[in-house]
Amino acid sequence: MTDVYKRKVKIIINGKMEEAELHLITSPGRHCCLKIFHNNNQLAESNDTDYFSCFAELRNQLKDIIFLCKGAKINVFPSAMQRDMGLGRVAYETTLGQRGLPENQVHIFDFEDKDVDVSPEEQEKFHYEWFESFRQNN
Repeated sequence: MTDVYKRKVKIIINGKMEEAELHLITSPGRHCCLKIFHNNNQLAESNDTDYFSCFAELRNQLKDIIFLCKGAKINVFPSAMQRDMGLGRVAYETTLGQRGLPENQVHIFDFEDKDVDVSPEEQEKFHYEWFESFRQNN
């Protein structure tokens, strides 16, 4: 049986804050599909092994839209276990030099309006810098 979860998120499109709806579709084989709708029109779709990866791909497809949610924030990135066990719906909000703790976990589609106008590539770069910051502190 395929599970479908719908979630409303805020976006900035054409300079205005509006609402979009995400459809998170999980197949029996744990394959993830993420679709975004705005004004009842599907804007894009992405398929991958976890929702964080799907969301990154959607952001790459829709570069003119700013997503106001945690998953678009520069310092939010899921661990391998979060991707595997939770399909990437939860991630760590990190700080350089500090380990990810349970209290630093966030839901990637929760509202956030700070540091979200970045590309998935910039997010990956920050994640690498965060990881490397542990070597510098030892």
